[in-house]
Amino acid sequence: MAMIELTPRLDETLEEALYMQLYHYIRGEIVAGRIPTNNRLPSIRRLSAHLGVSRTPVALAYDQLLAEGYIISKPRSGFYTADVETFSISPPTTYLKDQSNVPPSIPRSYHSSQEDLALYDFGYGSVDLDSFPLTKWRKLMNRCLLPENSRLLLYGDLQGDPELREEIATYLHQIRGVRCSSEQIIIGAGTYHSLDLLFQLLKRDVSCMAVEKSVNNGVKALLEQFRFDLHPLHLESDGIRIEEVYNSKAQAVYVTPSHQFPFGMTLSVNKRIKLLNWAKEHNAYIIENDYDGEFRYNGRPIPSLQSLDNDERVVYVGTFSKVLTPSFRISYLVLPHTLLEQFRLGRHSYDQLASPIFQKTLQLFMQSGDFERHMRKMRSLYHKKHDILLQAIRHVFQDINIDIIGTGSGLHILLRVRNGMNETQLVQTAKQKGVIVYPTSIYTLKQELTATPTVLLGFGGLSEMDIRTGIELLNKAWSAE
Repeated sequence: MAMIELTPRLDETLEEALYMQLYHYIRGEIVAGRIPTNNRLPSIRRLSAHLGVSRTPVALAYDQLLAEGYIISKPRSGFYTADVETFSISPPTTYLKDQSNVPPSIPRSYHSSQEDLALYDFGYGSVDLDSFPLTKWRKLMNRCLLPENSRLLLYGDLQGDPELREEIATYLHQIRGVRCSSEQIIIGAGTYHSLDLLFQLLKRDVSCMAVEKSVNNGVKALLEQFRFDLHPLHLESDGIRIEEVYNSKAQAVYVTPSHQFPFGMTLSVNKRIKLLNWAKEHNAYIIENDYDGEFRYNGRPIPSLQSLDNDERVVYVGTFSKVLTPSFRISYLVLPHTLLEQFRLGRHSYDQLASPIFQKTLQLFMQSGDFERHMRKMRSLYHKKHDILLQAIRHVFQDINIDIIGTGSGLHILLRVRNGMNETQLVQTAKQKGVIVYPTSIYTLKQELTATPTVLLGFGGLSEMDIRTGIELLNKAWSAE
């Protein structure tokens, strides 16, 4: 298929950065269908020359589109438009001005084209695909494709496969302490799909939502789309400031209590109890996004916030993207009975979009005990990678003043760097050495300057050797000439 040409209108006088203007333009063209699926896009070098801009804004725009799945990169070939329907449900049409090139919670691995360096991508959300039990999964999926299981070729149950929901309820209780029946679980096609449904159920009763001041890009876009009045909550070493929740007029609060995204702190037990009391007193909801709660490496596992809830005020949100692979697009909500009733009354525009075949395969995978074995393996593997990353940073960065933030759990850390560079310079100089790291300032609900630039490093998808090499290259990139 011939390569298309792109001619966006870029205005350097606007407050919005050039790469965000380009990102919005290409994304809009793809969503509108004006750029068909599997069309080859211009290379970074070619498009930058065509537009008369440097390669940096083009590269950053492509990074964001790659991260969100609007385009894919084929090694030794270039960039191509993806099939939007495979990953996006009602794509948001508005974005906050402070969004940037950092991926939301489901970024894709970056593959360089012929023109670019082989990159060490510390992208958040990447997973170790080499460890995925492909042979076992294929065997179970083949069972789902036998003639007697032809029903799996249909739409499937609106709430999700009943047997899978039973397995999830058991799993959540054992691993995260969640207390629920399978009837309270709604299967979704990825976290954003689940949150889209939840926000539809909440929008009649919730006009103001208190939200952690730094939040995942995709979540931020959804909140903007639903036009909630957002009340940012400042973050402390033990989580959100509870007094700000009480001072807000919110009817709901969104938190990532087990591993705040992106800063990594854990909401203390004392604050959890206060937050639950607030929800009970104000008849409000707490949205608990437990996006990587399975991976905790230091100390005992922390039970979910939902496990402490005696008044059904917590909505629990989870995903299998981190423990398996993002491509299966299987997430879940645990709804209080009041919201479950609204769901059953059809007060939403929701359909079951998670593949029935993938759902059934996952149910068999969990039922056989293979899922539990895989979880133990991945927790051990990511623990090892986490420790290797920290050891490499502490060993290599001898002449640069840095702080490591958010250690001990999850699949990413943050580096606060004091070498005279700003955040953009840290990202760009790293890329010049063949390493991709991600800024964090774009996660704030309201744009603000930070005293010390901070970048995000994910480690799940990198090999141990690549982690060490990438950190050595970062040290060279950020060291004074």
